[in-house]
Amino acid sequence: MELSPREALITLNLIPGLGSVRIQSLLEHFGSAELVLAAPVQMLEQAPRIGCKLARAIASWRDCTNVHAELACADDYGVRVVTILDAEYPDALRHMGDPPIVLYVKGEWQQTDGDRSVAIVGTRAASPYGMTMARRFGRELADAGCTIISGLARGIDTAAHWGALDAGGRTIAVLGNGLSTIFPQENEELAARICHGHGAVVSEFPMTLRPGRTTFPQRNRIVAAWSKATLVAEAPLRSGALHTASIAADYYGNSVFALPGLADKPGSAGCHALIRDGAILCTSATELMQDMRWSQAPRQMELFPSEDTTAEPAAPSHKPADCSDREAILSAIAAGHNTLDSLCSALGMSAMVLTPQLMRLQIERAIIPLPGGRYQQA
Repeated sequence: MELSPREALITLNLIPGLGSVRIQSLLEHFGSAELVLAAPVQMLEQAPRIGCKLARAIASWRDCTNVHAELACADDYGVRVVTILDAEYPDALRHMGDPPIVLYVKGEWQQTDGDRSVAIVGTRAASPYGMTMARRFGRELADAGCTIISGLARGIDTAAHWGALDAGGRTIAVLGNGLSTIFPQENEELAARICHGHGAVVSEFPMTLRPGRTTFPQRNRIVAAWSKATLVAEAPLRSGALHTASIAADYYGNSVFALPGLADKPGSAGCHALIRDGAILCTSATELMQDMRWSQAPRQMELFPSEDTTAEPAAPSHKPADCSDREAILSAIAAGHNTLDSLCSALGMSAMVLTPQLMRLQIERAIIPLPGGRYQQA
């Protein structure tokens, strides 16, 4: 069976246990999805991040996947399948460290959705205060032209999406399961309203995949990357919302806002911890818009703003935010710092920050991975 490049990518995405990082690694190693699927087990075992078990699973893709049945299933549910090869793939996600290889979408996204986008996230067990404030933020920000990004989960996510719909604005829901099922089930009406001219419901997972412990953390990185700002409306200390905020700040340098709550309420403890760690205390949509400089033109702000509030705002730069880091990494590799540990020491970066940048450079074919965890310039 001969597959097109798109079908080959979708097939790779169907193989259990791969994930976007490993798929990117395979694409870098072999050059195309078709060559990955044509490779024998022995060659697959030599690829980075691929062991014997995964190599066997990839080599037997004909037995465990059916791309034509998957596409037919998507068509039955009114779902479009978009790959990273397609022009309509969201620009906001294309330059992630580990972008989703395949996106399933119901409804319509716009490339401009990422321009003034705010992720509103928080606990599923939200208080009436948290629900009220999340819906208010969603409504007022959407009314001001922002796209609200969230995960369609119970609680804060649900309130934020409904707030955007209250204003007749745009919102994108990123699910942690396949689109053959809306989870939670009580949000089927909400999902239908979003898809009916107000945005999109999106997933990177195969159509019938059930939600699991790992799917929601994977979903969070997409929510963080698609947003210019992240607002945590209400969250305890152990919360997926804090994971989303961490990704937004540490990986993408995006502004993180936190809504304060009552000091003795466990549901607000996560927001208070974020504020102590440098997140921006935020009590209104107007404050968020002002901090983001969106009253005049969209402008990304730093997570830790300068204490000098009298200084004139810097002129916007057309240079990519990671350009200096990119050149520093390439220079360090050229100077002989060719392992992750050596690069971390030479550049003063953490592995968490450096790893996605190295992956991006591999995808751009600026560097080549070598045996032993080493890198060299292409």
